[in-house]
Amino acid sequence: MTPSDALLRLALVPGVGPVLAGRLSAAVDGDLAAIFRWNMDRLQQIEGIGAEKARRICDPRADEQVAAERARCAAAGVQILTCHDSGWPKDLANLPDPPLALWMLGQLEPRDRLAVAVVGPRRSSAYGHRIAQRLSTGLARVGATIVSGLARGIDTAAHEAALTANGRTVAVLGSGIGRCYPEENRPLAERIAAGAGAVLSEMPYDAQPTPGTFPRRNRLVAALSLATLVVEAGETSGALITARLAGELGKQVLVVPGPIDRPEHVGSNKLIRDGAVLVTSLDDILAEVGPLATLAGAMPAEAVSRPAAAALSGRERQLFQLLDDTTRSIDDVVRATGIPASAVSATLLSLELKRLARKAPGGFVRAD
Repeated sequence: MTPSDALLRLALVPGVGPVLAGRLSAAVDGDLAAIFRWNMDRLQQIEGIGAEKARRICDPRADEQVAAERARCAAAGVQILTCHDSGWPKDLANLPDPPLALWMLGQLEPRDRLAVAVVGPRRSSAYGHRIAQRLSTGLARVGATIVSGLARGIDTAAHEAALTANGRTVAVLGSGIGRCYPEENRPLAERIAAGAGAVLSEMPYDAQPTPGTFPRRNRLVAALSLATLVVEAGETSGALITARLAGELGKQVLVVPGPIDRPEHVGSNKLIRDGAVLVTSLDDILAEVGPLATLAGAMPAEAVSRPAAAALSGRERQLFQLLDDTTRSIDDVVRATGIPASAVSATLLSLELKRLARKAPGGFVRAD
């Protein structure tokens, strides 16, 4: 049995994850193949392994199950990787609990290490969806890979934006690749895998998602990225888990601020209060993530050019036309347009993200 086969065999045992596998590996000095020569009584001496798990590990059909999994994946064009394979993402070594194996549809490339995780809620606001698209588009245009979880909401917006910008994106699932969740995002997963990146899972091909698998996959999202960008997050958003894990890995946590009276921004604003970096533009992100700034500096100017004013929404165009070299405060804009202050603030932020407006002492001016 090869080391990769031993890891895959363990990965196919229900209830055996990275923590238990680590205990087993320690018990045999890293030679996991030796575990499968143990009897059930000896296995049950390992903390966390009871009779049922021991029975599954000792199952004489396990080798057949490994062969069947490999055949199933080969037929579907899915690769199975372990840490013994050359294509294994090196950044996963930083995790205290790296996955036993990865199932991959598509292809990872060396440049995908220059990645930013873009995260937020499934039920995102229109504002969050728009900002996720714009920042992901900008990042993709400078050559950064967008990593997210293929969920509804912010994840979908981020992946779609990267594809639209002809960039690369990596989706990390909370299900097996053969059980893509949500099902409506299967076409998106196929588009990613067709040449724009990779779809990854640490779960067997046909594994169904459970509530616990989504928080677990967040550690992979964080580990595969130089920084994690939280677009918006409520008080209990899963995006906060990704942000915490990124911080524990020593990665930058970047957060888009939101109105203090909106529940979908309570978590993200708290992250800023607790020390995360507030960002409102692509330039802010590049300033915080050094390798991306170097990458952007090597890109032709037209690749990161700001959108034309003709592409703006009606309200964005109205405020853009109002701005000039004279600094205008939010109150000035409210008086001139009659638009509520909250909408003015959001629209000016949108123009800033598009590089059509910039902050100045006391307000905003049109960007040069």
